[in-house]
Amino acid sequence: MGYVSDLVDVYVARKTGASRPEFGLDAYTVLESNIKALWLEYMNDAVDTDKLLFWEDTSTETRHFRDAFTALVVAYFSVARILLSLITPRLPDGFPTLSDDYTSILLASQYLQTHTVGCAYMRMATPLLLVALHSPEPNQRNQATAYFEGWTQRSMSGVSTLALETIRRNHVYERDRTREQWQKSALINT
Repeated sequence: MGYVSDLVDVYVARKTGASRPEFGLDAYTVLESNIKALWLEYMNDAVDTDKLLFWEDTSTETRHFRDAFTALVVAYFSVARILLSLITPRLPDGFPTLSDDYTSILLASQYLQTHTVGCAYMRMATPLLLVALHSPEPNQRNQATAYFEGWTQRSMSGVSTLALETIRRNHVYERDRTREQWQKSALINT
């Protein structure tokens, strides 16, 4: 969890314009390596105990997790990789597996939704917010937003309302920024 909180600090500092030391390629490489090592250790522990972390049910196109805690852990490893991609310099080959990370968060949330685990909803708010704000796939962003919309009628109404406000504010900003870029492009081409 320490890596995720460090990544969140850098992410928030960048979003708010707070001064923060630049997160360069060397720091990225070390952090990425540490996250990969932790993931590998987590997977190897599961193999050593002969317990699957998760498996796919192709007949229903769903992912099943060993338990709710495992679903949360898998989601937070995805959060770490997504945050890392958001705060690091753009690499020539990009981040090819990020789509899988957004999908993993949604599948973990789907699993937790079908298994009534009250505290898990609160812990899924951050991963789902990242999906709603940053997934390149509109379908994934809409699905993550739908979780918050559904939770507004339940015990997660306060957090969900704040998340929905952030999502809407971010999407308005993106639309305005895209409109400005289009207008500048149109002026240049005339």
